[in-house]
Amino acid sequence: MPTGAAYDDMLDLAAELRRREAELLVISDDPAALALATTPLALPPEVPEWLSPLVAVAPGQLLALHLALTKGLNPDEPLGLRKVTRTL
Repeated sequence: MPTGAAYDDMLDLAAELRRREAELLVISDDPAALALATTPLALPPEVPEWLSPLVAVAPGQLLALHLALTKGLNPDEPLGLRKVTRTL
């Protein structure tokens, strides 16, 4: 949840999820967003918005990958999701 164009909507969503007692892992450069987290992961301050995927999204995807593998799940066959790739 780096600050930028989508930040306000993401902050509202995180607040609603927290109200519903969800466990939140928040990756952000903003203290208000980090305060909502069960597990806060602070981003470096003042990263330009166009670079934020490198410091926020990519580490989050790596975390999800390793968490799935640790749990013995196959990240290429997620539960409840069918991935179809067709080539001609």
